Amino acid sequence: MEDVSKNKEQDRKSEILDAALELFVEKGYHETTILDIANAAGLTKGGVYHYLKSKDEILYLLHDRFIDEGLRRLKKIESEPIPPKEKFLKLLKAHLNIIHEYKDDITFFFKEFDKLPKDKYEIVKKKRDEYENIFVKVLEEGRVQGVFDVENSRIAIFYILGSSNFMYQWYDPNGELSLDKLERIYLNIITNGILNNA
Repeated sequence: MEDVSKNKEQDRKSEILDAALELFVEKGYHETTILDIANAAGLTKGGVYHYLKSKDEILYLLHDRFIDEGLRRLKKIESEPIPPKEKFLKLLKAHLNIIHEYKDDITFFFKEFDKLPKDKYEIVKKKRDEYENIFVKVLEEGRVQGVFDVENSRIAIFYILGSSNFMYQWYDPNGELSLDKLERIYLNIITNGILNNA
C-alpha cells in the first residue's frame, strides 16, 4: 500500500509539473502564479503546496527529470563493453533523443535557470558536470587509443554538446526533419567534418 501511495504522489507531481511547464512556456515564468498552476492541474493552491513548495522547486524539478533520465541512459551506455567510437556515437544519439523527448523542459530551463536559488543551482551544476564528464571520459579513452584526433577532449565536448544543446532554439519535434535524419546529419559532421578531402 505504501508503494502505491508513493506512486500516486509521484504521478500527481508529474501532472503538476506538466501543467506548470505548459503555462511557463505560454505565459512566462514570472507571469505564471501558483494559482494558475493549481487551476490548470485541477487543484487548489493548497493542493499544489502539498506536493511542491514553490515555483523555484518546480523549476528545479523540471530540470531534474530530464537530466536524471539522461544520466540513466548515458551510464547504461558507458558500462557497455564496446569500442570508444561506437560508445561515443551511442552517447550522442542518446543525447539527441533526450533533447527530442524533453524539448519543452530544456527550452524553459535554459531560459530560466538563472532564477534557481544558489543551493539548487549547485545541485544542477553537479549533475550537468557528471553528464558532460561521461562524454569526456569516452572521448579521452578514444583519443589515447588513437581513435579520435582531438587536442583537448573537454574543449571538444564543450563544442559538440554546445552545438546540440542549441537545438532547443530551432528544432521542431513535429517538423519535416525527422530525428533519424537529424542524427545522420549531426553524427556525420562530428565524425567526418564538413571538408571534402577527396
